Formats: sequence, C-alpha cells, structure tokens
Amino acid sequence: MSEASRWLTTFFLNAIWQITAITLFALLCDRLLQRMPSRYMHRVWVLALICCLLVPLTTVLIQSRSGAAMEDAKSTEPVANRTTTYSSSPGLAISLRSMSHSVYVPPILSGALMWTLAMLLLYRATRLGLIVYSTYRIRQSAYEQEVPLCLSRLAEQCRRAFSLPITPLLCSAHVSTPATVGLLQSVVLLPENFLASDFSEHDLASALSHEFAHIRRRDFVLNLLYEVVYVAVYFHPFATFIKSQIDRTRELACDEMAAHMLPSGTCYASSLLHLAQSMSSGPARSSYALGLFDTNTLEERIVNILKGNDGGRKWVRAFKLAAVCLVGTVALGISVFSLKLAAQSATDLKHFAGTWECKYKGRTFFTLKMAVKDGTLGGTAIHSTRVSWVDGEIIPDSNETTSDKIFETHASGEELLIKIADGPNDSDPISLRFTLTGKDEAEAKLVVEKQPDAPTQTKPWHFQRVSNP
Repeated sequence: MSEASRWLTTFFLNAIWQITAITLFALLCDRLLQRMPSRYMHRVWVLALICCLLVPLTTVLIQSRSGAAMEDAKSTEPVANRTTTYSSSPGLAISLRSMSHSVYVPPILSGALMWTLAMLLLYRATRLGLIVYSTYRIRQSAYEQEVPLCLSRLAEQCRRAFSLPITPLLCSAHVSTPATVGLLQSVVLLPENFLASDFSEHDLASALSHEFAHIRRRDFVLNLLYEVVYVAVYFHPFATFIKSQIDRTRELACDEMAAHMLPSGTCYASSLLHLAQSMSSGPARSSYALGLFDTNTLEERIVNILKGNDGGRKWVRAFKLAAVCLVGTVALGISVFSLKLAAQSATDLKHFAGTWECKYKGRTFFTLKMAVKDGTLGGTAIHSTRVSWVDGEIIPDSNETTSDKIFETHASGEELLIKIADGPNDSDPISLRFTLTGKDEAEAKLVVEKQPDAPTQTKPWHFQRVSNP
C-alpha cells in the first residue's frame, strides 16, 4: 500500500465519524443560540466546516509523525551508549497514539477508496472552477445603466450606513434577482427588468440593503473560501448539511442587518415577501453571485425577522464563548480518539504473538509477551534495569528487572519495530527491532538515535518462543 493511499484511507476512515460528531455538536450549539442574532449561529457552522477538514487532517498528521519516527528507527543503526534507558527521536509531549484503534483495510479496498475519493475531489473541484468562471463571465458582461434618482439615493444611504466605499450598481441579463459579486471590488448586479419594475421605495431599500449587507460582511470572498474547504470533505453528506446551514444563517444574518435600514422589521418582511412574489428565482444556480433568494428559505427568513433576535450583550458573549469552546473541545477530543490503519491484518500479526525469552548465560533477562487484540499487537516487556556493552554485545548488568508496556508496534514482513515504555507519556521509550529467523526463533537489536560516538550493537539478542497465546 502506497503512503498516499494509506494516509488518504486514514483521513477517510476518521472523517466519516469525526464529521458526524462535529455536526451533532454544532446542532447543539445552534439550538443554544436560537434566540441570539443569526451571525453567531453562522460562525458556529463556519467553525464546524473548518473542523470537518482540520480534525481529520490533524489525526493524519499525528499518525504520520508517529509513522515517521518508526521509519527513522528502521534506518537507524542499533547502538548502545547508556546503561539504563535508550532514547529515540522525540515525539509529542502527550501521547495521542495510545487512544487510537487500529483497523485493517485490504490494499485492494484502500486503492479503490483512494481512486473514488480522487474522482469525487476532481469532480467537485472542476465544478467549483466552472462556476467561478461562470461568475467571472457574468461580472464581465454586466453593464452600466442610468439608475433612477430614488434608487441611487437609497444605494448611497446603504453605503454610508454600512461604511462601504463607492459600490457600482450594474445591470445583467444573467441574474434574476439582485446579487453581489466581486473579489477585490464588490458590485451589485440588478436584473434588466428591475429598474423598470413598479417597486415601492421600501421594496427597493430592502433589496439594496440586503446586498450591501453581503458586501459589508465580505460574504462573496468568504463563501468562495468555504467552498474550497468543502471540496475536500464533499464525500460526507453531513458536510453538505453543514454547508447548507452556512448559506442559511448567512442570509438570516444579512436580513437582520438590512432590516435596520427600514422603519421596522415588519416592513422589511413585507417588502421581502413582495419582492419574492414579483421576481422569478430563475434557473438552477450556475454562479456564486449572492442573490436575494438563493437559499429557498424565505419563510424562515420572514419568521426570523418578525420574531426579532435581540439578545443582551452579556448573554450574546456568554453563548458565543460556550459555542466556540464546545466545538473546539469536541474537535480536539475526537482528533485524539482516532482510527489508525493497521499495517497488517490480525492474521499476519499472529506469527509474532507469544511469550519470547532472551537468555544470557542461562538466565532470562528479557521477556516479551505479545498478543493480538482488536487488530493490534501489544503486550508487556520484562527486562533488566541495567545493561552494559561488551565487544559489540549488550548484556545484563543487574539482576533486577522491570516491567514495561508495549505501546506501539509496526510490522513489515518478518520484521517488527517495537516501542516499549512504562506509560504513554514516557519521554524515553525503548525501541527494539525484532526479526523472525525461524518458526519460534527471532533476533532483536536496540534502536536509538544516531550518535557518532556510540558503540554499535553488532551481536543481536536471540529470542526463543516458549509459549503461544
């Protein structure tokens, strides 16, 4: 299995349940913020989408760092330069690997999964590129037209209210409702029949204030960034749900900002309804221009404006902090409890299982007790507390023994890399390269960092399997 296939499979396996958990906790936060301004719900869903990508990626990075440390051990010459413990390449201060659960995926399934995800990624990225290009073409084809004095005055009021630079009003034959586009300079696109329509001043103010709210919030640029993040997690249905919630709460937040430009929320809701009845929603969306009725949530938007969301500052800050802490804590927690791709199946690991003993002058000084559980090879190691180096051979230098845990193993054919420590937070674990030489026989060498002045262990330890699990 290639490294790309291995890490992509690890990302997919963890993303399946991690994104599900993130969605559930984001829903909980959304319920807690129901009576708060919609911009806070919007931020929760944005944070959830970012976590959908970062949490599985963090899991992959943690495991790749662990794997890299073991790969370094493979290329490191066995040495011995101390009499008690042996150092290896430094790892994380807190061991997250001990909370991982190994899962074996056959190479053929992993390969099929990699190609499927690659095709989905390519499809979504291509679709995003085409729609961005379509949006660019719409912007390029927009043209200036003389704007009625009333509309120009309302646009100037909105611009000043939202503290925006001069924003052009352009006409376009490719939009059916007022819409906002623009990366560096935002513009408001108006349908060709919008200027000739018999809309009241309140209707025009509602349409313009909503689009200027999008510009004030920089929604066009941010929406494109969210789409880029969404490409990577497009395969998960809950990621699609989270993206829809971002779009929904974005429109609610803009409505709440725009409603302040009218005499009352009721007036804004009435104008919004009249605009929806007067304008066609048009064909399926083919651009990322932020239109007035893109999300098909008109009823919810009107209800939201009519009920009002005027939480006090103290409660707004409290709920906002609670939501961010909750989602952040969950993201960190579920990145710890992760699924790890097993290098070999449980059947392949069983030929390492059993009780292995290494003797020096008839006395056992190193015992490995290994067993396969839940697809992972683990166990305990009982060894002398002190050893010394004599002519390329490491021999016991004390009758005292200590028991440590085998907390990580990496198998490759007949070779097994073992990490032994008295706990997951041990900063100085023992690394052991264990190689099968017969049915019940094996050789092992200690592995530590490359140190120019350290002596080399030229004579391996010989282990004998004395019992099977």
